[in-house]
Amino acid sequence: MSSSSQPPRPSSRLIIPGADPEPSTETPRIITPGDSGNAPASARPEAPADPGELTPPARGSRIVLPPGVGREAARDLPEYPRLRPLVLVPFSDGQREYLLVNDPLGVIPGQPVLGLESVAMLQLLDGTTSLTDLTAAVMRESKDLRVANVVRDFVAQLDELLMLETPRFETAYGALRDAYHPLEIRPAALEGRSYPAEPEALQAFLDAHVAGAEKMRADANQPIASPTARPRAVLAPHLDPRRAGTTIARAYLEVGDRPTEPLRFVVFGTGHSLLGDLVALTRKHFETPLGKVTCDTAFVDKIADRLGEAAYHGELAHREEHSIEFQALYLKHRLGDLPFTIVPILCGGFHQLLDEQRTPREDLTIETLIDAVRETVKALGGATVYVAGVDFSHVGARFGDPRIDERVKQEVEAKDRDAIEAARRGDAEAWFQSIAAHDDSTRICGFAPTYALLRCADVRDGRLLHYEQSDEADGSTVSVAAMAWE
Repeated sequence: MSSSSQPPRPSSRLIIPGADPEPSTETPRIITPGDSGNAPASARPEAPADPGELTPPARGSRIVLPPGVGREAARDLPEYPRLRPLVLVPFSDGQREYLLVNDPLGVIPGQPVLGLESVAMLQLLDGTTSLTDLTAAVMRESKDLRVANVVRDFVAQLDELLMLETPRFETAYGALRDAYHPLEIRPAALEGRSYPAEPEALQAFLDAHVAGAEKMRADANQPIASPTARPRAVLAPHLDPRRAGTTIARAYLEVGDRPTEPLRFVVFGTGHSLLGDLVALTRKHFETPLGKVTCDTAFVDKIADRLGEAAYHGELAHREEHSIEFQALYLKHRLGDLPFTIVPILCGGFHQLLDEQRTPREDLTIETLIDAVRETVKALGGATVYVAGVDFSHVGARFGDPRIDERVKQEVEAKDRDAIEAARRGDAEAWFQSIAAHDDSTRICGFAPTYALLRCADVRDGRLLHYEQSDEADGSTVSVAAMAWE
């Protein structure tokens, strides 16, 4: 983040189609540059797919500034304003179009709503266009001198709502992060939504997935793992268990349910809201309806010592993230009260690397993480299993694509299987290149965590246990797989 007089960096993927976090039901604030009036009582966004469906915004009124009204915050505006990574969901009340703002980090209080006409201005808030040039461009279009103040007022409102990368946001984010870090327990975020919250119902829910996984294994004529089996690594989906629970369970059938010693699971998850950091640790224990899953805090502390400030800067992403939560849940069901621990590590995206035509080996944070995990395993000893909680391709209307057909799905599968084969061989560089070759065009939601697993586990000759494409009502699809390495 930068608010200096120089452009901090080029634009990247900032606004994401769809939404995972469930927003607040507080009164929405509708912001439209130079507009006035009251919000429609019937305003509702279109709900996206699981996990974490959106609730409609509550009824309320707009926060509106008439043209030319000065704001104290305007004096502190950055010369190169940059919109934070946010989820903007379009919806309509039948008369006007709006954008519901969702903050993956949960820093923004309430539920802001923007007029759809704000899109053109928002697209310019990429950190490379100065406020002066932005104002001049809008004035040229409108021929109205009052627009200069309207632009600054609108940007000031975004800053006050913590939607920009500015010191105001960093202060709020830091305070929230500092309050969250000392907490010892991470409550389950998706219980009662993606899986039952009541232990008895949850047990039956997961038992059914295990039964389905055993049938999946038998139908594929795959061997049964021994009760004491300890694979070197497993890859399991993080797609909603109501859709992918059987495939998740299939991965964990490779872990024996009667291990001879306590197991440590180093879990690399996809940080869906980890849009500004490449890694985020947490030393919290994970609560589930079946009981607590213990974090190996000594292991986390050693990695954190190596990573420095990068270790916990993005820790808030763990609060609502499901990619590790689902792994903890299925491990708890598999191992019950037997002693085991997890090391929760969220990995951010590789999109900036792709934009800059760099590889993960050229990034200091990624290399430090991998070296730290390897060294800590050697230092602490113990039986360690590496886990990647990941999905593969995301294509279709929900993700901004045209409607897909069987031909497209076959092309997607071909790209998935090319990457899967590289991972099966344990070739982290081939895994990266197989996805980079098409600029991650199918949005593989496990790009970084799988790379980290392959580098840390140093595996060879894995097995693909199952692959499928999970279709959605609008014709979109998400592909998932289960894999294991001995």
